[in-house]
Amino acid sequence: MADPRLITDVELQRALRDLGPRYPYPPTPNLASRVRLRITAQPVSQPRRLELWRDPRRLALVAAVLLVLLGVAALANPTTRDAIAHFFHVRGVIVNREASPLPSLSPGTPLDLGRRTTMDDAQSAVSFPIAVPAELGAPDAVYVVSGIPGGEVALAYSPRPGIPLVKQTGLGVLITEFRGDLIPGFLTKGLGEGTTAQEVSVNGDPGWWIAGEPHMIYVQVAGNDQSEMLRMAANTLIWEHAGVTYRIESGLSKAEAFRIAAGLP
Repeated sequence: MADPRLITDVELQRALRDLGPRYPYPPTPNLASRVRLRITAQPVSQPRRLELWRDPRRLALVAAVLLVLLGVAALANPTTRDAIAHFFHVRGVIVNREASPLPSLSPGTPLDLGRRTTMDDAQSAVSFPIAVPAELGAPDAVYVVSGIPGGEVALAYSPRPGIPLVKQTGLGVLITEFRGDLIPGFLTKGLGEGTTAQEVSVNGDPGWWIAGEPHMIYVQVAGNDQSEMLRMAANTLIWEHAGVTYRIESGLSKAEAFRIAAGLP
């Protein structure tokens, strides 16, 4: 008998996402008020221990309390938090905590942003409206990749007063936009020691703020679920809106990155 095929992380993620709507999480009761009410209304003569477990309502209440406690304990454990972050993320981006030190790549690694073009040509090559941040204005260069579902566009901004040079990119700000709903495992962020990943809300949408030491970017190879190492990246703000995933990479602070994001969907 052939050995069973091990599924990849991306396949598991897709399976979990597909199963989610089929098994909606039931409404969570107000446990505190119910427990308090039961305590105050409990008669002096306690029923026998066996009778307590025959009441399905008591069993459901105990199970709910245990689930809450287990969830709190899981989130308190950094290792478990990293495992949870692997599955609950912005579509198009997977955030992983690397178990071993990140490989060393020179800052001059080619960006491989795609084909340099005009804004009009890039718009005709992607399946979503390209958003340009009002804070920065028109980009100094536009790149497009049409070989992935929905396409990808990159807006490059040169360093300027108030926007420092990022040695990983040779730019001041790099903004990428792509259809994360069509390619949920397109980018993987490999975080090493000294890099933090914070869940944030960007214009009301879920996102990540990744900062600290440079992190590794892995990109999914077209036509399969394998990923290849791309390059090191600096501080990055990532979020998704209406199926499009936005990514702002720069040497700016979190507040400054959010100010740029305010001019995007």
